[in-house]
Amino acid sequence: MKKQYSRKLFALTAMLWLALAGIPAQAALQVDITDSSQSAIPIAISPFGGSLPVDVAQVASNDLESTGLFKVFSRNNMVATPSSPDQVNYDNWRTSSVDNLVVGSAQPNGQGGYRITFDLLDVYQGRSVASFQINAAGNELRDAAHTVANLVYEKFVGKKGYFLSRIAYITMAKEGGGLRYRLIVSDYDGNNPATVYSSRDPIMSPAWSPDGSKLAYVAFDVNRGRSSLRVQDLASGNIREISSRSGINGAPAWSPDGRRLAMTLSFRGNPDIYTYDLNTNQLTQLTNNGAIDTEASWSPDGSRIVFTSDRGGKPQVYRMRSDGSSVERLSYDGESNQRASYSPDGKQLTLVQKSGNGFRIAVMDLDNNNIRIVSDGPLDDSPNFAPNGQAIIYAKQGRNNELATVSTDGQTRSRLSQSGEVREPAWGPLGY
Repeated sequence: MKKQYSRKLFALTAMLWLALAGIPAQAALQVDITDSSQSAIPIAISPFGGSLPVDVAQVASNDLESTGLFKVFSRNNMVATPSSPDQVNYDNWRTSSVDNLVVGSAQPNGQGGYRITFDLLDVYQGRSVASFQINAAGNELRDAAHTVANLVYEKFVGKKGYFLSRIAYITMAKEGGGLRYRLIVSDYDGNNPATVYSSRDPIMSPAWSPDGSKLAYVAFDVNRGRSSLRVQDLASGNIREISSRSGINGAPAWSPDGRRLAMTLSFRGNPDIYTYDLNTNQLTQLTNNGAIDTEASWSPDGSRIVFTSDRGGKPQVYRMRSDGSSVERLSYDGESNQRASYSPDGKQLTLVQKSGNGFRIAVMDLDNNNIRIVSDGPLDDSPNFAPNGQAIIYAKQGRNNELATVSTDGQTRSRLSQSGEVREPAWGPLGY
């Protein structure tokens, strides 16, 4: 039984990646807005005054526009480029149908960095509604720009922005007569990509630790017919092997306190959900069923775990207490449902539903278990929430395999594309 499941896993993995061969994904992902909210907030961010090596205003504009929640006024159409409130002619801006305006400037702070000040202006009231100041080192100006966007976002949306967060994803490329797999970490918008781990064999299932300092993932050794579940420290590069038992070692998921990993193991026969205590090295089996149990995800309070099981005949989403008790089925719509994960507030799940339109991303409201479809398909996969719960990132297969984001109501969408293949995204914590 163990060999049968192991062979199936390796066969499925090989088929998946052979279908996705492409060009190395070392360039930054390109964010393209495909759909915006009909109630998008009109806003303009004037170029910041002062001499800066990074266009802070443009980076912040790109951040806000990428959400689809803001209609960002083009710099080319601005009636003027003020850098302080006293330079603003509100009458002129009103004729441009700009409701909100951000103006700012930067000066050296005497410590090798910059002091950035900016105001959020209500054009129709003709006044500043918020003023901010940021100190940034010379090499932190992109982060400062993301902070500008975070502050504006929170002022309008009422939730923290995610523009300082990072994403992890996997690429595959033809290289040197063979295939090269890379686990890459980048800014949320695809900038500053860095290879964390590289191999001739497949890599799967990256998962962020709650504090953003580590990644868990699965690495394969095809020649030896084995897989290993690992935790890698991003600062030092040190790798800790958690499990390389016979059969499946897969689908890692961190507990909210970062002390345990849930995972799928099959060394005892059927694939089941286990937890592993990173401090004591204690392994605990949670499920013991003749079906395949996999793809665990913890609730934000750590009290429950959702997972995929075919114990009812087809893959569906189930929930249990974190000790493995009180198992209940959650999903019934569609042909199957799988790869569920919790929203940061614990009120929703995102998952992949198979129906007549293929595989699409869905959101389940846990107060009534109602499901709404938020992507078009036909081959969408690997969804997980932004750290503020306002968007979902997922992998979109098609003629051009790429990453995509969608708001939880399905109204706003963007695409993170580049030459080559990008798979299995994982969205890290807020970053501040």
